[in-house]
Order: sequence, then structure tokens, then C-alpha cells
Amino acid sequence: MQISAAHCREQEALQRAKALSEPLENRRKIALQAANAWEAEALLAEKRASKSSPLDKLDTAIALEFEQEENSDPA
Repeated sequence: MQISAAHCREQEALQRAKALSEPLENRRKIALQAANAWEAEALLAEKRASKSSPLDKLDTAIALEFEQEENSDPA
């Protein structure tokens, strides 16, 4: 299972906020290291997402269209 870039960015922001509010220096350093790791993972996730083939995107669009038709069908 691959983690999405959005999830990584969310975790990065949480760790940066934790680093700002943490009174202990050691825990601030740990939170900043965690934030940096989440940022690196987000960059990798964005790179993976940009390399997805057009067929994958087309498949996703078709699946979404079927789902929308299913949800709008009054039967």
C-alpha cells in the first residue's frame, strides 16, 4: 500500500506544529526530524503519482463515470 502525498503533507504539518509547541528541546528535534521524513515521503508520493500512466487515469475516469451514473439512477 502506498501512502498519498496529501496524507504525508498532513502528517508533516502535524509534526511541525508539535515541534513549535513542544517545551523540551529533544522532543522538538524529534518532531522536526519526523516532519522532514514526512516531507521526503510526500515528494516521493508526488513523483510516483506523476508517473502514473494515462491508461490508469482513463480507467479512473471511467470508473468515476460509472459510479456517478449509478448514484444518479432513480431506479
